[in-house]
Parts: sequence; structure tokens; C-alpha cells
Amino acid sequence: MSLQTNVSFTDSKPTPETHIFSARGTNNGLATWMDVSDGVNIGMPTITLSHKSSDGSNGAYRVEGRITWPVLEVAVGTVGGYEPIPKVAYKMFAKFELVAPNRSSLQERKDLRKILGDLVFTGVTAETFEDFNPAN
Repeated sequence: MSLQTNVSFTDSKPTPETHIFSARGTNNGLATWMDVSDGVNIGMPTITLSHKSSDGSNGAYRVEGRITWPVLEVAVGTVGGYEPIPKVAYKMFAKFELVAPNRSSLQERKDLRKILGDLVFTGVTAETFEDFNPAN
């Protein structure tokens, strides 16, 4: 894997916020980035990326990625004069897997990655996910 650096992405809020994911290191082939901006450890969005390869012309190279996005409970008031401890209300996540045979060309791998990106950003995918409206 290439040298791990910080990455940033903007969200879809009416006034977009930039989320900077800090490189947190690699352990056993799993690279991790975290958005540490709010300082609440259990509520930090996380990105992980791993890669695996098998040898030989019949082998394949596999990249797996995951985004985990925790949403914290909204704290109302105080308890005994103290702010309540943050709690995770739920977690959203997205994951993907790219697999390419060792004999695939660089252009073929670029095409697959580009088409996957385009699919995620189409109106059909947006309606299906954001509006809970299944594609028929």
C-alpha cells in the first residue's frame, strides 16, 4: 500500500463541511483513518482499507474498504450538574470490494473503479439509499 496520508471529504449539508480523516496507521494490512475533529472517541467516523493478493497468473488482487459513521445521541440538559457521557445512537456504514485478476491491465482496473464511483453517485442509487425508495 502507498504511504498513508490524511484525506478529506465534504459532506452534503446545505453548507458543506470538510471532514479531515487523519491517518491512524496500518496493522496487518488494514489501514485506518479517523475524523477526530469532534474529540468524542466513540463518535469518530472511520475509514478502513485493506488489500490482499494471491500469486500466479490465476491469482487476484483484492481491495476492501469500509466507512463507519457513528451518530451520537443528542444530550438534553445535565445530570447532577454534569454533561451526560456521549452514547452512540446508531452507526451507518458503507463497504466496497474491488477484485481484479493479476493478469488484468491498469486501464481495466481504472475502468472498474470509475464505473463503481459513477454508480454510487447516480440518481437511482441516491433515491434507493437516501429516500429508502427501492429501484424497480
